[in-house]
Amino acid sequence: MKEPMKEDTTGHTSGTDTKHDILKATVELIRDEGIECATLRRIATKADTNLALVNYHFGSKEKLITQAIRSLVLTFEDVFNALEDDTMPARERLKQFFYRYVRHLQEYPGLVRQMIDQTRVIFESQHEYSHYCKVMKTRRLIGTVREITGEEDDDNIRKMLMQLYGAIFFPVIMKSFLAEGDEDMASTIHIAPLEEQIDTLFEHYFHQYS
Repeated sequence: MKEPMKEDTTGHTSGTDTKHDILKATVELIRDEGIECATLRRIATKADTNLALVNYHFGSKEKLITQAIRSLVLTFEDVFNALEDDTMPARERLKQFFYRYVRHLQEYPGLVRQMIDQTRVIFESQHEYSHYCKVMKTRRLIGTVREITGEEDDDNIRKMLMQLYGAIFFPVIMKSFLAEGDEDMASTIHIAPLEEQIDTLFEHYFHQYS
């Protein structure tokens, strides 16, 4: 016999409230524990609702996760304000951007642990990629690097940005794994403070443009 649908007794005044609670619960699970831990059952429990309503409001887990990650991406918009401050030299603006970006990212330990996996989800379609680029103000970031280096080719600047992202974020990911891993390994690997890492990287990477 088919089990009857659980009645929604959460006291929500509208479907909009329920949808908001489901999305909020999903964002919090992804932020704190990572995408893999955001199962439909855990989302429904955290939102104090039932699985049927999760599917009703979002259609599928994939659509819900995509919307939750989009919400997380939007929280990074303020980080890019550092690039707008023309009272600072371009190199300092870029440095402040990375300071703020990494600090903000560290508020999302679940995403740090699964950074590679979350990229696949964010970029699952060209539409999502375009949205991401728009929110992240990619053109402003490219313009800042151009101001520092004088490089005119956008493709070359994108390569430079990819190298900078990799050099800055790898220690963050490494530190996150070491925090939960083998204590002996953690004791043998020294990861310098964020500001020291970025200062050293910029000193060597942009030394020819000083």
